[in-house]
Amino acid sequence: MITQDQAIEIAKQEIQGKVEPQQDAPIKVELKDNRYIVVFEHINPPGTRGPDYDAKVTIDGNSGKVLEILGGS
Repeated sequence: MITQDQAIEIAKQEIQGKVEPQQDAPIKVELKDNRYIVVFEHINPPGTRGPDYDAKVTIDGNSGKVLEILGGS
């Protein structure tokens, strides 16, 4: 089983050059059914609407293989 920190690093490497997450935005990690879901959140200015996240990466918790990448819209 990979660690939460390893999942974050795998996700960062996977989106590099594809998605540019906000510099100070938080990164949330959830482990569900042996899968890590790493979410690079997006902070919108007050009173504006926009995406909740810049990228969401799903990683197999056992192998570290990336299963899915979603970009915010």
